[in-house]
Amino acid sequence: MSESRVAKNTFVYNGERYFRQKSEDVLMCSIGEKEDPLGSKASLNVTDHVDRALLKGKVRYVTTADVAWERQAKAEVEAEGGLKYLTAEGSGTATFSYERAKSAKLVLTKFVIDEGPLERLLNQEATGARRFLAQEGRDGRIVSTIWVVVEARIAESFAAAGTSAGAIQAEVLSAARMRLSVKKAGSASGTTTIVWEPGTTFAYLMHKVGKWNKDKSRIEELVIDAKGLN
Repeated sequence: MSESRVAKNTFVYNGERYFRQKSEDVLMCSIGEKEDPLGSKASLNVTDHVDRALLKGKVRYVTTADVAWERQAKAEVEAEGGLKYLTAEGSGTATFSYERAKSAKLVLTKFVIDEGPLERLLNQEATGARRFLAQEGRDGRIVSTIWVVVEARIAESFAAAGTSAGAIQAEVLSAARMRLSVKKAGSASGTTTIVWEPGTTFAYLMHKVGKWNKDKSRIEELVIDAKGLN
């Protein structure tokens, strides 16, 4: 089993670190200014989110992290207040807590938009987000990876569906809510669904623009920003 460790400001999985500060405000492809960019409390001050409709067909499930919650410190796990976990098919959510994490067999699922699709999204479709990053300068960021807390049986269906972006069907519910669906594991019909909404992100990673064209009208390189994840 890969190592999973929860700290107040970070989540560590398989040696990789992810931000936790202000995660309750973060959604996939949130944009904003990175605060305390080199310090231990580095986080994203969310300004806006890329239109949910533009994310269809670009998101993929990566993996599930089994966390030994009983080995984590309660104060560290509950550092971010107001978090929710996904409980059942549809839009079921419940308040996340250390005790609930231990008793409800909760796991963390990782979703990403890879650099290529993310760069094309910003250059060709999410032009408002691209302009924001150009105006914000060196502190502008976009969220490219999120971890969400779900019941283990939900994660099993996503794992069984595979890791390609095409395995996930997406439906926009509102400006900040998006339903992701996959076929149930071992079932000829029916789906397992989760709903991304504010308060469901446990940890995240961000990208920044590494290289612009001359007039900042096109992104030529995106790079992961992990500074501050000490």
